Amino acid sequence: MTELQQTIATVGVHLGISIIITLLFLSFSKTEKKYLLIVFSFFFMSTIAILYIPILPFLEKLNYNWQGKFLSLIIALAFVYFTPYLTKDQAGFSFKVNKSVWIPFFVLLAISIGYNIYESGLAGGDRTNEYLLFELTMPGISEEPIFRGVLLGLLNVVFIQRKNIFGASMGWGALIQCILFGVGHAVYFDEHQHIQFLISGFVITFILGAFMTYLKEKGESIIPALLFHNLFNGSLSIINPLGVIKLFVF
Repeated sequence: MTELQQTIATVGVHLGISIIITLLFLSFSKTEKKYLLIVFSFFFMSTIAILYIPILPFLEKLNYNWQGKFLSLIIALAFVYFTPYLTKDQAGFSFKVNKSVWIPFFVLLAISIGYNIYESGLAGGDRTNEYLLFELTMPGISEEPIFRGVLLGLLNVVFIQRKNIFGASMGWGALIQCILFGVGHAVYFDEHQHIQFLISGFVITFILGAFMTYLKEKGESIIPALLFHNLFNGSLSIINPLGVIKLFVF
């Protein structure tokens, strides 16, 4: 299977799942809310597609997808600031954070990193500087504005009914967004170029997505979720097999 075919297949899988999830909830929405769901589905798929745009020549020497991550961030920012569908407050694009979020932030981060270390056996290993920098910055900077920002914001406009969960106002929008986050990290190609769905990957990323969704809603900003995402991803990147912090590896 060629790279183009892989791209089309991957995008197709995500599109199909997005449409199915959307249709499941359309019957409960009014006409104007259906339109928001359509916008959300289009935005989600557009972002997935952006990740597969050919790498610019001057970035080809880099080992990780910096270009795709930055483009995803630009799309999220453009959607919030240049379209009428979502305000920056609804998306959580604010540096003003509810201080009550920080205790659960550190508790959830400790649980998540502890589980990660337990599962890997401190097998972080030696990493390049590029890898460390990428994992400590890009996952949160690119994915949080998309998932906990725009997608969650749009879904919250559509599904108004909420419940207070440990001090955070959450509803159906949070659940759907977590499902999409899990799916986005569970679809992959095996050695035979067949599309696979990793159930364990879905479960883990769904739970992590739920943690970050809670932090965003309780903190009333994507900042706590962004920090959580980067610290979690980067935690094992700076731990060698002996459990010693190793920030710079050449």
